[in-house]
Amino acid sequence: MPPITKLQFHTLNAMMDDAEDVEQVYLAINRDCLPQPRFSLGEIIDVIRLMVDEGYIKADYTNDARLAPLESLNISLLHHYWFSPTQKGKQAWEAHRSHSSG
Repeated sequence: MPPITKLQFHTLNAMMDDAEDVEQVYLAINRDCLPQPRFSLGEIIDVIRLMVDEGYIKADYTNDARLAPLESLNISLLHHYWFSPTQKGKQAWEAHRSHSSG
């Protein structure tokens, strides 16, 4: 499994205890550095899209099943979804965490 980036790690880290929406991921990643965020909302949205495509995270919930159904993820409506790591994402998170602390 290829190593993940720092932003991918922080994104997974935000989701490790519970599914999170884009806003909660943004706040979790930037909590200790606001009002000057470490990563922009655009960067976080882009990495969430990429991580869904690469199988690191999946949409678990939706705020509006008619507009943004889980069965066919509408990537342009990411703000309606709540995401959590897949098994692949959990493994990548653990590998990054172990490598960074070692």
